[in-house]
Amino acid sequence: MDVLLKYAKGVWRYEWYLLLLAVVWSVSCHMPPPNPFLKGVCLEGFEQASVLVVYNKDNIFDYINGEAEAYLPFGFQLLYSQSYRERDTGAQMIVDAYDMGTPRGAEGIFGRYTQEGRSEIQGLGESAWTDGYIVLFTRGRYFLRVWPDPSPEPEMRPGLEDLLELGRAMDRVLEKGME
Repeated sequence: MDVLLKYAKGVWRYEWYLLLLAVVWSVSCHMPPPNPFLKGVCLEGFEQASVLVVYNKDNIFDYINGEAEAYLPFGFQLLYSQSYRERDTGAQMIVDAYDMGTPRGAEGIFGRYTQEGRSEIQGLGESAWTDGYIVLFTRGRYFLRVWPDPSPEPEMRPGLEDLLELGRAMDRVLEKGME
């Protein structure tokens, strides 16, 4: 009988190891992709000019009061906002990256802003648009807005090419992070 109990305990231990291995494997296979914003985005030709600020469903109204309601029906999750400075010219721009939860949500909010006066941009994101002052684009579940930082002196204001350059740099980071 003692031999039988020792055998049963050994089998029981083996089953626990298999169960633990299955749980670890299951969790690792379902982990979300790494978040490029939280680990710090390093962009060639640009330096971070402000800290990263993250907004959620409860405090997005602090950033875009009066407009936040438009994002919620499209699945808004988080907003990452940060200012960047172009190293050569000193031009300052803001990148607002809205995590809309799904590519469909990102395209939905993109469509809301680009219905009139379209000026589509090729080679940026999956969909891209500009009015000459801001650049909007989507990449996966993200909707991004690149626009001039209103705080610097007028000579530090970016032109459209600066905005596009920052948008393309951010797009490369997102594209690489989604592989």
